[in-house]
Amino acid sequence: LSEAGQAPRRTVMFLAVTGEEKGLLGSASFAANPATRLDRIAGVVNLDMPILLYDFTDIVAFGAEHSTLGPLVAQAARTEGLTVSPDPMPEEGLFTRSDHYSFVERGVPSVFLATGHANGGAEAWAGFLGGNYHGPGDDLSQAIQWDAAAKFARVNTAIARAIANADERPLWYEGDVFGDRFAPNAAKAPAP
Repeated sequence: LSEAGQAPRRTVMFLAVTGEEKGLLGSASFAANPATRLDRIAGVVNLDMPILLYDFTDIVAFGAEHSTLGPLVAQAARTEGLTVSPDPMPEEGLFTRSDHYSFVERGVPSVFLATGHANGGAEAWAGFLGGNYHGPGDDLSQAIQWDAAAKFARVNTAIARAIANADERPLWYEGDVFGDRFAPNAAKAPAP
């Protein structure tokens, strides 16, 4: 963001939290006691556990369908030649299990990107979840593809830049379960 040559229109805050596996402790603490007013946080882009062991060609944008963040994610993906795929593991409920969810519960539209299952991704995910996830093998000795990591960083940066430079802050869609529950009085966008 700092190398873009022009500062974003909105302030961009970076937050590194811990305790996700123990109940979103770090993000919940910040969301309950933010460094700025919570209503000043336009949107959240969560980077948590991308599988960077293959050259991904698609992404999964958990939460994108709930708010106007979806079109921003789709545009950012296109700039990297990526497609946005539907959640390949809906039974896992991943949208409600990572740090962005502490902000969703406070009414802030949020998105959580993961590398997709195309181009060898299904096998990479299965291998990681079956052998390394939350285990001793979950370390930097894995065959990380650093070009894939750079691509993942670029697409997330493009999303953050789009949120920061947009004329309007992200809005929940009308009738969306999360927007209705956690931001019942907030302005809503027509559902696509």
